[in-house]
Amino acid sequence: MKLFSTIFILLFGLTLNAQVKIVVDYKLTINDNLIGKRIQNYIVYISKLKSIEFIKNSEPIASKESNNEVRDVTVISDTKPYFLLKDFSSKKIILSNNINVKRFLIKDTLNQFEWNLTKEKKKIGNFNCKKASTNFRGRNYIAWYAEDIPIQNGPWKFCGLPGLIVNIYDDKFVFNYELTGIDLKPNFDKNIISLPKDYFQTKPITHKEFIVLFNKKLIDYQKLSRVDHSTKNYKISNLTIALPEKQEKF
Repeated sequence: MKLFSTIFILLFGLTLNAQVKIVVDYKLTINDNLIGKRIQNYIVYISKLKSIEFIKNSEPIASKESNNEVRDVTVISDTKPYFLLKDFSSKKIILSNNINVKRFLIKDTLNQFEWNLTKEKKKIGNFNCKKASTNFRGRNYIAWYAEDIPIQNGPWKFCGLPGLIVNIYDDKFVFNYELTGIDLKPNFDKNIISLPKDYFQTKPITHKEFIVLFNKKLIDYQKLSRVDHSTKNYKISNLTIALPEKQEKF
């Protein structure tokens, strides 16, 4: 089994050197204390200088209830697809994100990660991984990457390590990305790694503008949540309206 794994890694590296075109799958587990646990699956199409990530499917977010509190969670219904496009030549990211049911087109910069590389190693599946850490917009992250896969990319905005990211999570385990699959011989049109046509007429905003809008919505919901409401049984209860936690705090 060990010999098989070694041969697999060697062939994997040779294949990647021959072509820079792969497809990677990730599973994201979100442990939101307010809303609850949910799982999302992503697919990332990678070429030499660009990559694009789409959401594959998502487990529904369940509302939490208690005797004195009701948490109303809005499920996204916007028909525009989620995506995150990285352009390494221009060092830019453009992505979609939502506040409640409204989708926004957001522009951001690439390679803002200051990685601390360590000598610590761990085997994850067939891959020999090394550990790195970083702080990014309010969260501390631990990453495990495989140098045998010479792709400086990963899920979401993460990139810049000397190998593909196999696992990355914040130190509170709110967000945990795990590699679930790799296709070395993908059959996809390179034009898929571009802005989806649904957003051709959408005016982009900056990341800072998006955070301002998100925080404003949080304040609005907090004001509503402090209002007492009568139920059909004339019992007064406090209504808490929650938004799913964002990965970036600022």
